Amino acid sequence: MKVKKIDKRKAQGAETKKKLYEVAERLYQERNVSEVSIEDITNEVGITKGGFYVHFESKDALIALLIADHVAKADMDYKAFVEALPADMPAASMLLALSEKIVDTLLNTIGWENMKKVYQILLGGTVDTQALKGYGRELYMLFYSILEKGIQRKEITSSLPLEVLSRHFVMAIRGISYEWCVRYPDFDLKAQTAEHIQLLLKGICLPTSKND
Repeated sequence: MKVKKIDKRKAQGAETKKKLYEVAERLYQERNVSEVSIEDITNEVGITKGGFYVHFESKDALIALLIADHVAKADMDYKAFVEALPADMPAASMLLALSEKIVDTLLNTIGWENMKKVYQILLGGTVDTQALKGYGRELYMLFYSILEKGIQRKEITSSLPLEVLSRHFVMAIRGISYEWCVRYPDFDLKAQTAEHIQLLLKGICLPTSKND
């Protein structure tokens, strides 16, 4: 009997945590992250603010979980996008296309306000954001695979190891998106990303490449 009570309590706790997650996700889609308080979330779920802390260490911890899940989904979307590109498409063109896809996601799905909050969490270092900043994520592997293909086709050359070269492209995307956050609205994210990626490509594309 005691085991059944414990199991029931765990199930109820899991359900409450799920509701908190779902309500927060919806509210963050309807409003900017900074405009949503813990009370806004708990009021809709029907629990106290103290009840929130039973399931999440802080609002940022909940946001970090949402970010991790959305990063995973975005990366799967990027992967599907890359896989749908023509097999004979030059690597440089693939890298530009992937970068443009990322920018479209930042502009039209995530938005400046939410991206700014993401960077605040990353810089704060109060919650685990490895899913976003780690080089094990799918996005890094996509850059790696495209660059590897370009090297194999003799379209691209580099004295850097492939994993290091891939990181430079990821760092470029992060740096440009951060610049967008601090200079918004006086920053053309799409144009600046294309220009920066093209500068990187000029340094690694072989003269005989179709993209030269």
